[in-house]
Amino acid sequence: MHAMRSGAIPTAVVLLVLFVCGGMELAISGPARAGNLILTNSIGRNHGRDHHTPVKALLTVAGTDLSAHTRGSGIIWETLKVGTSFSASTVRDLYLYIYWTNLSGNHIVTVTFYSPDGQLYEQRLIPVTTSAQSVSPRMVPGVERSVNVQSTRNFAQYNVSTVQLPVAGTWITRHRLLGTWRADVLLDQASTPIVSSTFTIMN
Repeated sequence: MHAMRSGAIPTAVVLLVLFVCGGMELAISGPARAGNLILTNSIGRNHGRDHHTPVKALLTVAGTDLSAHTRGSGIIWETLKVGTSFSASTVRDLYLYIYWTNLSGNHIVTVTFYSPDGQLYEQRLIPVTTSAQSVSPRMVPGVERSVNVQSTRNFAQYNVSTVQLPVAGTWITRHRLLGTWRADVLLDQASTPIVSSTFTIMN
């Protein structure tokens, strides 16, 4: 457990995911009181063009479990719990929440997942924007098709973007890829991660 520090993300907060008609809405109790905030095994670096207002990022990981249940007409409620260790036998998906400060405009976020043996498992190129007016699909270098643009959500002083890593029924559970995983996040053309985090998928 890391020491408490201001400006980081709570590890004990419970998040609620609401799935409606195939879409996903996240009701997130984001950063609130500095005294209750803990950084979850993450390293942040600055990649701002203006050294007075560098872009910074914090990263936290959360998982949904397989005990989702339906309420009413097709609405599925899932509990999303933040942590650093998740059970392959109970978790459905993992979500990476990237909390940005001083981010504005349109950017390309590259998220790379490394399995416990250090091998590249998956890499995502995600267009993000802080403007709700710029969410039309667009082409991304290295991707042969247009990609949906993710509009960041605002919580307190943060812009938040989300990346999903499916676990249940995937290569992870079929081949027992258990142990410590790493996620690296790069912004635009940066060659080093702006933030990295490790998390554990256990039996």
